[in-house]
Amino acid sequence: MPDLHVVKTEKKANYEAEVRNHRLRIFGSIVFIAAIIAGVVLYVYNYFDTRVYTGYEILAKSLRSDSETAEYMSYNGHVLKYSRDGAESYDGVKEAKWNVTYEMQNPQIATCGDFVAMADEGSSEILVMSGTGRQSTINTKLPVVNFSVAGQGVVAAVLEDGSSTRINIYDAEGNELAGIKCSMSKSGYPVDVALSPNGTLLGVSYSRIDSETGNIHSSVAFYNFGDVGQNEIDNYVSGYDYEDTVIPRIRFLSHDSAVAIGDNRIVFFSGEQKPEAVSENSIKEEIQSVYFGNNETALVFRSDRGGNRYRIMVYGHTGRLLLEKEFELNYTDIQLADKRVIIYNDSVCEIMTLNGDIKYDGIFEDPVLLMVPIDIHTGFILVNRSMTQEIRLE
Repeated sequence: MPDLHVVKTEKKANYEAEVRNHRLRIFGSIVFIAAIIAGVVLYVYNYFDTRVYTGYEILAKSLRSDSETAEYMSYNGHVLKYSRDGAESYDGVKEAKWNVTYEMQNPQIATCGDFVAMADEGSSEILVMSGTGRQSTINTKLPVVNFSVAGQGVVAAVLEDGSSTRINIYDAEGNELAGIKCSMSKSGYPVDVALSPNGTLLGVSYSRIDSETGNIHSSVAFYNFGDVGQNEIDNYVSGYDYEDTVIPRIRFLSHDSAVAIGDNRIVFFSGEQKPEAVSENSIKEEIQSVYFGNNETALVFRSDRGGNRYRIMVYGHTGRLLLEKEFELNYTDIQLADKRVIIYNDSVCEIMTLNGDIKYDGIFEDPVLLMVPIDIHTGFILVNRSMTQEIRLE
């Protein structure tokens, strides 16, 4: 008669072996499927990365009739049309996501994510629109000089206050959250301001004139309005001084990286709480244009080499030079999207990778005032005063 204990032990061992084999088969299947998916993704990526496009297909279009004073800009994959009496936002050839009427002689625009902030030069009101069309008005009570908006609708505004200047922070509903008083004798004049996308950090570019030498000095200051900055005087957490430099532009590329662009240098900063300067490059030529992507900054200079009109230099968020290339196209706009550089005017477009490879070089069928990338490789929105087209490169 068989030993029951031995039989049970054998059955248990066989069961455990079957469980192990079953798990191994499942694991092997998962690895096999993952390898197939990875291979397909790699194939598709390489296909699009190496393909050169020679034309485009119009997928859809809508007719419009805009005034000659209307202006257009892209933000977060959307199209913003604005003029003296109103603005509207729309995606592709679809109906407007939102529209708003106002009266502004010289509307100034700031965007971050789906938020749009608008103000008339010298007015005391800032209009804030969310991606859903929710509208709010910030009453600053003082003339607005400059402003920036964050991804939740938080706004930083530079305000004239008699002989001094203020920088006030407001939430999307118009409530004042914080304020910084600036003076020429101490900090200098705030030339530009920028909020991080999450609204925690404020970067300010100041300029002042040395009373003894008459030289211009600039400084970049960072303020933290989160928990870290609560223990610091005026929320000031870091800053850097630059002699004989004017820094008219400062911009956050992400929640923890920023760039300051001066007349003779470009400086990159990194840090989620107390930004530090991590890279600095000298500039010896006059900058013609500046463009920003999600993590890149592009500077355009004049060029006379090889018959080319311009030279573009694209930097990553840490200051590494990603691309330097000459080009001939007399551009009206440049877009940085998905590791591509899109250079165009109303009739011609050139698209290149950050390796300098040309992906597309062709003409538009209709005049174009704005070109908006809408997906990772081939989709764009083309806008002019009479129509909007959705196209795909082919």
